[in-house]
Amino acid sequence: MPSRDATGTTQVWSTFVRLSHWLVAAIVLFNLFNDTGPVHRYAGYVAAGAVLLRVIYGLSRARDDAAHLGLPSWVAIRQHLHELRQRQVHRTLGHNPVGMLMALLLWGLVLALGVTGWMTQLDAWWGEDWLIDTHEYLAWALQACVLGHWAGVLVMSWLQQENLAKAMLTGRKPRL
Repeated sequence: MPSRDATGTTQVWSTFVRLSHWLVAAIVLFNLFNDTGPVHRYAGYVAAGAVLLRVIYGLSRARDDAAHLGLPSWVAIRQHLHELRQRQVHRTLGHNPVGMLMALLLWGLVLALGVTGWMTQLDAWWGEDWLIDTHEYLAWALQACVLGHWAGVLVMSWLQQENLAKAMLTGRKPRL
């Protein structure tokens, strides 16, 4: 449950959520430019581990907690897309329905990259081109989704007149 203070803001994102977010973001960016070798591999394992912990954390949170993970309903997604077309979106403390789908997609891609990267090191699949290609395609998909995530943050910040990137740094958002 978000905590309120006298400044007119609400604590939305916990320290754990913010640290895991920025850790994964930094590793994804680092691995984009350092795409081979043991540092790339172990950084990827750390990112996958951070995502796994974030997913567990989100599943353990109450429904009214911004960090709670759950699949949004198709009705909520359609309503949000309709609001976007009208440029009149309702503010949310946590992820909006489309934002939650993007978060799940990003986390799934990081986990899939961790698994396929790990598999390339196993004797059973050593040197398998299809696995290396799959890992590369997943990395491209992650890069595209990261760009989509950035675009979504910018668009929603503009539509809601609220700095969402700042909220992920401070953990605080203006009260609803």
